[in-house]
Amino acid sequence: MKIAIVGVGNLGSVLAQSLLAHGVPREDIILVARNKSKHDEIHEVVGCRPVDLPRLSDKDILIIAVKPQDMGDACDSIRHSLSSETVVLSVMAGVSCGALEERLNHRAIARAMPNLGARVRESATAFFLPNSLTAAQVDRVEKVIMSCGRGWRVDREELVDVATAVAGSGPAYICWLAEQMEIVARDSGIAPGDAHALVLQTLKGAVSYLEHDGATFAELRARVTSPNGTTAAALATLEESSAHTIVRDAVRAAIHRAIELGRQ
Repeated sequence: MKIAIVGVGNLGSVLAQSLLAHGVPREDIILVARNKSKHDEIHEVVGCRPVDLPRLSDKDILIIAVKPQDMGDACDSIRHSLSSETVVLSVMAGVSCGALEERLNHRAIARAMPNLGARVRESATAFFLPNSLTAAQVDRVEKVIMSCGRGWRVDREELVDVATAVAGSGPAYICWLAEQMEIVARDSGIAPGDAHALVLQTLKGAVSYLEHDGATFAELRARVTSPNGTTAAALATLEESSAHTIVRDAVRAAIHRAIELGRQ
C-alpha cells in the first residue's frame, strides 16, 4: 500500500510513525511538506524525508493532514495529480467530504478524526466512508485508522464532528479535571510531584478497571460512591453547581465549533 501524507505537523508525523510501526515499508510512505527548512527535522523524528510535491497518481491513499485553513492551498497543489483510484483521507477538523470533492474534483473521499492517543497507538478515531468506495478502498482506509489505535465507522458524516468534540478534544477535558484534582492535592499539602503521580495513577487505575470489568462509567461511579461518604459529598457539590449541564454545554460548543471550521 503506497501512501502520501500532505502536511507533516503533529498529526501527520504521528500517522507516518504508526504506519511504519505496523510494517508499511519506509519507501511506500511519502511525506509532503512545503516548509523546506523543517525537512531535516521531520526526517530525524519520523524517519522519512519530506519532499515538495511527488507524483501522486500511483498512491493508494493520500492523507491530508494540514490545518483546516490551509485546505485550499493544499488541494490546489495536488488536484491535478490524483488518480481516480486514490482514496483521499482527510484528518482535518470540520472539513466535509463534499468540500474536498468539489475542491479536488475527486470522488473517492473519506474522513477521520484521530485523537491524541495516536501518539501511543491508542487513538479513538471515528471515521466516515461513503458507500461509493470499493471494498479494497475501504480496507486501505481501515488499515490506516487501525494502525494508530481503535476506530469506529459512523454512518453519517456529521457524526465525525461529534467525535471531534468528544474524542478529539476529550483529552483536554480530562486533563482539565485532573488539573483541578492535582491543585487541591498540592494545596492540601501533598508534594507537587506526588500530587501529579497520584492523580495520574488514579486515572490509569480507573481506565484499567473499566477495561477489565466492562462496567459503564455510571456503574463504576455508583460503586465508588458510598452513601454519605466522601465521594457522595463531592458529587453533591457538582450536582448543586449544575456541573453536568456546564460540561455538556462545553462539549456541544466544541461540536458547533467543528461545524463552523468546516463552513469557513
